[in-house]
Amino acid sequence: MCGRYVLFSSLEELSGDLRRRLGTRRIPRAGTGEWPANYNVAPTAEVPIVREFKGEAAIGPARWGYPPKTVFNARGETAFSKPMFSSSLPCAFPMNGWYEWTVGEDGKKQPWFTSATDGQPMYAAGLCKAVEGQLYGTIITVAALPELEWLHSRMPRILVGDELGAWLKGEGAEEVASPNRATTVDSRKADRKVGSVANNYPGLVGMNGG
Repeated sequence: MCGRYVLFSSLEELSGDLRRRLGTRRIPRAGTGEWPANYNVAPTAEVPIVREFKGEAAIGPARWGYPPKTVFNARGETAFSKPMFSSSLPCAFPMNGWYEWTVGEDGKKQPWFTSATDGQPMYAAGLCKAVEGQLYGTIITVAALPELEWLHSRMPRILVGDELGAWLKGEGAEEVASPNRATTVDSRKADRKVGSVANNYPGLVGMNGG
């Protein structure tokens, strides 16, 4: 998985979706204000993550990428044994989809946007930890679904069904290290301008709005 994803669902939308998925009456929020829609999220950006806080799932800000080398992805097969990720806690990254690149016959890179076919937010398994008062997070990746192998050999570990609640409680590490369950996603060509983080608008993913 390359280091770009998309999140345009509002905090209100995410809170409602999480309440439904987790069967809880509330989702506490850390920090203040709203995150603006971001159609080109890149490493080092401050992003919302979901994690257990005082016994319940909460959503709040973290910096994407572990310091000091901005490690923004962690291979599920090895993340739980690497010293870098020791003392990390489970979290989930809300996203509406992610970007990946292929190289065409003309030698030019073509970005693709992959999202859930039902248009709902997805939650990628992640790890997080605080370093000198700042919370950092990294996304867990696993082998791509067979239908996405043409795009890339890796993809985020999307949490589906009861996996989200179990993972946030620190359970199911073996499952998270394994390939995704069947997840209904599709990919479409994205605007090549997504290659520059300076570009950030709905048209990058071929949409007219979030």
